[in-house]
Amino acid sequence: MKRKLQPITVICALALCFLLPAAQGRAAVNIGTANMGTDPTSPDNDFIKDSGTLTINSTKLAVIEKAFLDDNDGTEVTSGSTVVKGTIIKFVIYIDNTTTSQASDVRLVDLLDEVAFTYQAGSLKWNNNTTTSAAPPATIFNDTNYGVSLTDAISSTDVGSADTTQTPNDRITFGAVTDQANATMNIPAGKIAAFMFRARAN
Repeated sequence: MKRKLQPITVICALALCFLLPAAQGRAAVNIGTANMGTDPTSPDNDFIKDSGTLTINSTKLAVIEKAFLDDNDGTEVTSGSTVVKGTIIKFVIYIDNTTTSQASDVRLVDLLDEVAFTYQAGSLKWNNNTTTSAAPPATIFNDTNYGVSLTDAISSTDVGSADTTQTPNDRITFGAVTDQANATMNIPAGKIAAFMFRARAN
């Protein structure tokens, strides 16, 4: 049975919000003006302080999915391989944060084809602070295999969940995904966040 990797969506959100009340008895004449770095009204008679410079750096983080045999040795199943019906596979999805900043509010969705595979209940695990950037797949597998176990239930306390009520794909998500909101997921700088689940080939 060949495993066709399903599309995976990753969303990193950065939000910055300021609320500045107008001074009592004075009209704040330029509230709503775009952030220009300096106060556009001169002289400075509206009691609104100049804003600081805001710099946003964007880096694309790769999402990689690999398959392993259901053992603790990290025996990889290469892409395009055919496995015998009934074989249990450990799937590992990981994101390498190669930057020097934390990746905040990361959201990931994997759709598991129900015709080809049956998700194994209670098999979710994850690891986001052990594996260093650019680690080999065997290390990622080992760190995640002995990582934190998650329940399948959708909750604000676990970072991942598995919704097997969906058709035709089981919906396995990590982070605060819309309509399947788990706990917020952050990836520390220079670390790999990896997720594991087990599925049986049908």
